[in-house]
Formats: sequence, structure tokens, C-alpha cells
Amino acid sequence: MMIFDEVAKTGSFTKAAEALGHTKSAVSQYISQLEADLGVRLLNRSTRRLNLTSAGQQLARRSEQLVSMLSVSVEEVVSQVAAPQGRLAITAPLAFDTGLVTPLIAELLREYPKLEPELTFTDERLDLLTHKLDLAISVGMQKDSSYHAILLGHISSILVASPEFIARHGTISPETLPQLPLITLPWQQGKTKVEKKNNSLALTSTAVVKINTSLGAMSAAINGLGVALVPKILVNQAISDGRLQQVLPDYNGEHRQVYALHSYQQQLPLVIRLLVERLKLRFALPL
Repeated sequence: MMIFDEVAKTGSFTKAAEALGHTKSAVSQYISQLEADLGVRLLNRSTRRLNLTSAGQQLARRSEQLVSMLSVSVEEVVSQVAAPQGRLAITAPLAFDTGLVTPLIAELLREYPKLEPELTFTDERLDLLTHKLDLAISVGMQKDSSYHAILLGHISSILVASPEFIARHGTISPETLPQLPLITLPWQQGKTKVEKKNNSLALTSTAVVKINTSLGAMSAAINGLGVALVPKILVNQAISDGRLQQVLPDYNGEHRQVYALHSYQQQLPLVIRLLVERLKLRFALPL
């Protein structure tokens, strides 16, 4: 249709071919094929100029509208690729809120103010399709192979307690730790250990406070309920402002892999690619 529209505007096969980057014979052949498909003559041909028939004039009016609409649509798509906009739905663990995901989303919003982020922070694994999510950040082994998983990096966990708790119980050592109240998360109960080079220390205690989220475990530790093994990225700020102190700093908890999950079958949208790359850079720093 673009070829016919250009011929109608210029009144010449030669000028239309030059404008479109085709040969004159290719343009002429296309118009002849179009006339054959429609069963009506669109052009009156002469040696000097092409004139539209009444049917050609009617089609030219329609083709101009269609070409204009197509041009606008293409511009909108190109513009969106160049400047991402619209809904961006992400889920991530609670521990990744203030120290990781939210600051990166703020960066993207400053660069692309037409983005509409929808952030869901939960330690529950939400299904991408059910919840209409663009990206899910997940910690640990991925058992669901129906989604594509991009390795972002690793996080480590450390032992922490409040200054008041430490003052009340005295210096904490590998020998005294089992005698102290321990704050545990669901995946830690009964099998967690911390390691120092070749030495490992099982986290066992007769007094256990069970909490279902890392954020809750941090809050419990701040309030003096016990010693918690939590992601370092979650408690960095609390350690900096004195609400928590690291316990047995020579010992480290497990290193867990962090993935970005998506359901896109083709190339990722630009804004998702940008976020994934920035997450990778962030995880490359000490967490």
C-alpha cells in the first residue's frame, strides 16, 4: 500500500521508485499486481504522466490514511524502545526492598519518568503469569523450569544481635552461642550452620524464636530477642547506625544464589534488560 500511496502522490513510477529505493520496473509490477488483485484499474497510464482513475482516487484517500496511521504506530514503537514507559511489575523478597530494588527503580524512574513501577515485596514466591509480573527476583535453587532464570549473583548471611542483648549476655563465643536464644527462619530450623575456613558451627539452641521472614528476624534481633542469621544486605544499615552488631564476624552463613525470573520467549524489553544488568552490577559488590 505504501508503494501505491507514493505513486499516487508523485504521479510517476520513476519518482516513486526513487523515493522508496525500488526499481521503476518493480514499482510498475506491484501496481499491476494490485490492480489484478482488486479487479479494477487504478491508473490511467500515458507516456508523460500517470492519472488516477475514480477507483484509484478513492483508494488513494484510504491508503494515505493507512500509511499515516502506520507511520504513527511505528514512531510510537520506536519511541517506546528508545524511552521505556508504562507498567513495570516486579516482585522481590522483603530483604531486597530498601537496600537493593527500590534504589535501582528510583534510578530508572529518573531516567525514564513515564515508567509505572508496581513493586511487590514478599518472601512468598509469586507466579509470574498468575500475578502478571514482568520480573521476579528469587533466592535459592529454582525448581520451576517453565521460566527463564538469569543468575544475578550471590548473597551471604551473618550473625547479628542487638547491643543490649550482647551487653546482657556478655561476649558471645562459639561455645556460648548454643546456650543463647536463637532467631530462626523456616529454612534454617534444625540444619543451619556457619563456617570459618574449615571449621563449621551448628546453630542449635534450646531457646528458639521462629519467624517467617528475614525482615521479621532482623526486627526481632533489634528488639533483643536473640541472635539471628540474616542476609548481610538486609542488616548493613542497622549495623551502621548501631541498632545491631555482628556476632562472631569470622563465621559466615551460607552463600545463596539470586536469580531474576522472566517468561519472555524473545529478547527482553529494554527496561528489563537495564534492570537486570544493574542488579548484576549491584550483586558484584560486597553484600
